[in-house]
Order: sequence, then structure tokens, then C-alpha cells
Amino acid sequence: MKKQQSLIIILLLIFSVSASLSFVQHSEADPYDVALKKAIELDKDGFYEESIGYWKKSLKDSPANIRLYSSLKISRTYTRLGNLIRAEEISQALKESHPNYYESWFNYANTAGALKKYSQAISAFKKSIAIKPKEGLGKVGLAFAYFGDEKPDLAIAEFKGAMKIFKANKNISWYRDCRMAINQIKGFARFPPKFANLWLEKNLKRVQDTFENSVLDFEGILEAN
Repeated sequence: MKKQQSLIIILLLIFSVSASLSFVQHSEADPYDVALKKAIELDKDGFYEESIGYWKKSLKDSPANIRLYSSLKISRTYTRLGNLIRAEEISQALKESHPNYYESWFNYANTAGALKKYSQAISAFKKSIAIKPKEGLGKVGLAFAYFGDEKPDLAIAEFKGAMKIFKANKNISWYRDCRMAINQIKGFARFPPKFANLWLEKNLKRVQDTFENSVLDFEGILEAN
């Protein structure tokens, strides 16, 4: 009788351990869409640091559009958290894995510019412009990157090119801002290059924010086949 009871207890323990392992394996192997949903919820509620792990999980075995979306979000989240080095690493890997996407090049240009790596930002903005030549914000970003690289004449030329696009698109706000930026650059000429650092930093951030809030189509990326 005691032997039977012992056997039953052993079997119950084995079943319990097996069930626990099965649950753990299931939790660790959640489909990408489950992780994506959780990441979106955390991001929306402002839990940026907590969302990173779920964004990364959503990269596994997911379609190309989801990997693009999640990678952009990871890069942006690290930027929000002040970890620009990690943000650049993510954005650099993204442009290499998605070389034909405007979003990946623009995102890398933003992170490079934030780190004052202006030559890299210039190259990346040029790539984004080649992919979407009628999107004026790329020229604005390129202009600011040129200014950061101490090439004010090239910066002014890009602002003028952006103004033509904004005028054609009836974007009065950015048209005026470009004209103002040209005048400000001319005014900075009599001061040392570092005099305008804060102005440049704020404007590069504005380009990044505009890209993410107005140009970057996250819904379109998610719906892409």
C-alpha cells in the first residue's frame, strides 16, 4: 500500500514538473504578434524601458514589415532613454538589413546627427532623398547636417531645394522655417562654429520628431504585406 502511495506521489510530481516546463516553454515561445501587441501597449503607456524586451521578441520569426517596425521602435526607444550609442547600433543594423527603405536611412541619419557624426548623417540623408526625392524633410535634415559639418553654403543650397518642394506641396510652415534657417545661418557667419551648437541640436531633434510624428507611417508599415 505504501509503495503504491509513493508511486502515485512520484507520478504527480513528474506531471507537475512537466506541466510547469511546458508553461515556461510556451511563455518563452510566444508568437511575434503577442509580443508586438504587448510592446505597443507598454510604449503607448510610456513604459519605454519595459517595452524593449517585447520589441526584441517580436523580431523573431516575424515578417519583414514587422521587423522594420519593431527595429524603428527599438531605436527610437533607446533615443528616448538617452542611450544614443545603442540607438545608433540598432539603426545601423536596420539600414543594412533594409537598404531599400526610406525609413531605415532616415532613422540612421537622425541617430548619427544626434551623435554629431555629421558626415555619416549627410550620407544617410542623401540615401533617403534618393529613395523619396519629393519628401522635403530629407533635404532639411541634410541641410542641418551640412551646417554641423561646417559647410554653410551647402546647407543653404539644400534649404532652398527644400523650399521648392514645400512650396509645391503648399507646406507654408516648413517653407517659412527654411527661409528663417537660411537667414540664421548667414547671421551665424560672424561667430565661431560652436556658437550655434544648441540651435543645431534643437533643429535636428525637430527633424527627428517631425519624421516620427508626421512622415513615418507606422500603420502603413504594419499593414504592408
